[in-house]
Amino acid sequence: MKTLGTEFKVGLFTLVALSTLVYMFFVLSPDSFESGKRNNYYTILSDAAGIIPKTHVKTNGVIIGKVKDVRLDVNMTRIDMEIDMNVKIPVGSHIEVRTRGLLGDVFLEIVRPEDNGQYIPKGGMIPKAEGTTDMQAVLALAGSIGRDVKKITGVLAEVMGSDDGKRSIGEILENVHDGTFDLKKTLAALRGAVGDRPEDMRNIVANIKEFTQGLREVMNEGNRQKLRHIIASFDESMADVKGASKNIRLISEKVERGEGTIGKLLSDESTIAEIEGAIKDLREVLSPVKKLEVGVEYRGEFRNDNTGQNYFNMVFRTRPDRYYLLGATDVQNEQVDRTTKTITEEPTVDDDPTTTQTREIIQDRKALRFNLQFAKRFGPVGLRFGLFESTGGIASDLYLFRDRLRLSAEVFDWKTKDNEYRRVAHMKAYASVLFFNHVSAIAGVDDITRLDPVTGKEHKDPKYYFGAGLSFNDNDLRSLFGAAAIAR
Repeated sequence: MKTLGTEFKVGLFTLVALSTLVYMFFVLSPDSFESGKRNNYYTILSDAAGIIPKTHVKTNGVIIGKVKDVRLDVNMTRIDMEIDMNVKIPVGSHIEVRTRGLLGDVFLEIVRPEDNGQYIPKGGMIPKAEGTTDMQAVLALAGSIGRDVKKITGVLAEVMGSDDGKRSIGEILENVHDGTFDLKKTLAALRGAVGDRPEDMRNIVANIKEFTQGLREVMNEGNRQKLRHIIASFDESMADVKGASKNIRLISEKVERGEGTIGKLLSDESTIAEIEGAIKDLREVLSPVKKLEVGVEYRGEFRNDNTGQNYFNMVFRTRPDRYYLLGATDVQNEQVDRTTKTITEEPTVDDDPTTTQTREIIQDRKALRFNLQFAKRFGPVGLRFGLFESTGGIASDLYLFRDRLRLSAEVFDWKTKDNEYRRVAHMKAYASVLFFNHVSAIAGVDDITRLDPVTGKEHKDPKYYFGAGLSFNDNDLRSLFGAAAIAR
């Protein structure tokens, strides 16, 4: 009953895991089963920041495709796209890089003109729109304008920030208002003058006299002192500006001559080389963390001896040619428990000898083991080493057909003195084919050097097995969590 309960728990865990992963697959990849064909196009961008494979491609706000590949050329970036074949791309269309808000995701927008009957051929280039400005350029321009405004307001605050300056400006404006009022009356009188009549001329002269009198009152001793004070303040400000420019010139001359700390740093080529080396080392240290990609994998195997095995792994990819694998698997425990029970029969009436019977009870339990591996790839060939089912081992992988076909061989659990189950090590070979970027089919042979515990020789019939797997990356997981948040 105890053994039956353990198997029931393991089976229940497997069903729950499969149900969860199937749900994740249908939520994250609803377009995996679409049968519609797509045409390939490409574009050339000088800045592809935020654009990654599977980035949406839209037109008129509707998703019509996705980014297939992002490749760096000499000084530009090539973006390969897959577009629904039912969507026509007329000649004259162009690409714009857009974002959803200030912090939204980046997507590509195809701006199409009116249908003129001429279309860009399959595999052709869709040019980038000229004169477009992305959100980063707008923010940079806004920052530059803000700095200029700050400088202007700083100068005005220095000139007119004091109480005397405020009062002087107010009095000047009031006097200017009075002077313009008198000038207005004078001009009205001149326009009303007709001919050269003496009385009209006398009126004009009287008005001019009145204007000059008002101007004299404006330019009284008190106001003249205020004007002198304002001019003196401007002179002092200009003197400060001249002094600051002189100091800046002296500092720049010292830097050019290599004097001072900054001058030595800028003039000494060895110091500059050391700084550049330190920055390069720091960039190399931080680059793997910035480019870290996380993937989740599940694989189920079913063998011809009616046994099965499940794998759950997490892949941490720091570089395109390097990753770390951490996971667990349930495996049939090879170290069986043997219990010997001796049964002794009582002597019979005829004094027959005592009969002894021995019965051996073997218990084989499921066990949970762990995988911890480091992998390095050299072109189409990959090597792995570390823990395989909680034992040391090595493996090799061969990637074909754009990594959709993988041939793998693993060797682990090397033979020890107490190991009576195999001659050399646990050897396993299999092939996996990837479908729809998430689903894979697996077939292989397992433990070909396993010994028969009865005969002590290798099994004639190896263990064949078949299986299937699911895999997701961090972009898929973010999409899943986003969908879960929206549903809630």
